Amino acid sequence: MWDKRLEHLFKLYYQKKASDSERVELMNFLENDHYQEQIKDLISNLITDDSKDNTLAQEVSNDILTSIFQTTRNEEVDNNVAESSDQPRSERYHVVNNWRYWLAAAVISGIAVLGGYSLIPSHPQTLPLQNFVGKDLPPGNDRAQLALWDGTIVELGNGVDSKVPQNSGVKINISEGEIISDKKSYSVGYNTLSTPLGGQYKVILPDGSKAWLNAGSSIRFPTAFTGDKRTVAMSGEVYFEIQRNKQMPFTVQLSDKKVDGGNMEVTVLGTHFNISSYADEPSIKTTLVEGAVEIKQGNVKKVLLPGEQARVSHGANKSAILIKTVDTQGVVAWKEGRFEFNGNVQEIMRQIARWYNVQVRYEGNTDKKAFTGAISRKNNISDVLKMLELTGEVQFVIDNGTIVVKPVH
Repeated sequence: MWDKRLEHLFKLYYQKKASDSERVELMNFLENDHYQEQIKDLISNLITDDSKDNTLAQEVSNDILTSIFQTTRNEEVDNNVAESSDQPRSERYHVVNNWRYWLAAAVISGIAVLGGYSLIPSHPQTLPLQNFVGKDLPPGNDRAQLALWDGTIVELGNGVDSKVPQNSGVKINISEGEIISDKKSYSVGYNTLSTPLGGQYKVILPDGSKAWLNAGSSIRFPTAFTGDKRTVAMSGEVYFEIQRNKQMPFTVQLSDKKVDGGNMEVTVLGTHFNISSYADEPSIKTTLVEGAVEIKQGNVKKVLLPGEQARVSHGANKSAILIKTVDTQGVVAWKEGRFEFNGNVQEIMRQIARWYNVQVRYEGNTDKKAFTGAISRKNNISDVLKMLELTGEVQFVIDNGTIVVKPVH
């Protein structure tokens, strides 16, 4: 049944006329599963008022509702935790506070998956979208290359005839996008799994630990763990779920010639964490979701707690590890098939470029354009960019495989 009060509150919020009590009342509606279909219809109507397409994709609609509900939950955590913590609020809740602005921009812009620091255009429903030139780009998929210890190269992906030699120590599960280490491996050597730009893959290591590789990443691992520790090496971005073994700590090695102190190491017993070490990012980021890890850079060691992120800047003159509290769900969203943006447009475009394997060029001053929001990684690139455009801050053209980014103003 259509609720007139919900419709009224939604319109007030859209028009930025809702009082504090009315916003709270609207949030209560949003948290009630009974009104999900009506909320979807209200958002869809805003999006399609000036569009020939009068339907909202189910996946996009679900993204919207999930994002709104996540915003509400983060606000509650923000309010409860801030009262009991001595850590500076500006550092600990930069991400969480931005979700509030995202919600405001989301509903008002009628897209609810992306907001911006300036929130909304003056007349969002009449904002023209930039015409896209050239062929649209599909999302990335399960693709990788496996270099076996004996020199054999195996291409992995749907539609690829992937076969490994007997006794290679590896099994392939194409349908799940993963390789599985055979615990009965007959030879000890090192395998390397690499994902191209536009690819992702998963590996189950010899001890049962799991590693998910984002686009443009690699992991080098043995066919069997021996000795008193388990060691792998990686580049790019990898999410780990490590089997606990007190007798054999698990160590991830990262080589970064631009960081003073050489190799960086992350050591754990059993935990869930994410490491992003892309060369085109300003720093290496290790984010702990569950358990505890020790970060070692040069002579400096730091221990992370759940919800914390360690950053080591590229090109640092000395070993330094900065610890910050972050939204871990946003950091590992890529593993769950979502983009979750919280930063300037160039940070966002680096994620997009890796996943869609595309070049990016900037025209005009876009450095200060910042956005917070989420959208499925299953969308074509034009869908993602059009949603960014609806914030009224940037516009895009896809031309001959290159994305041109321009400021609106």
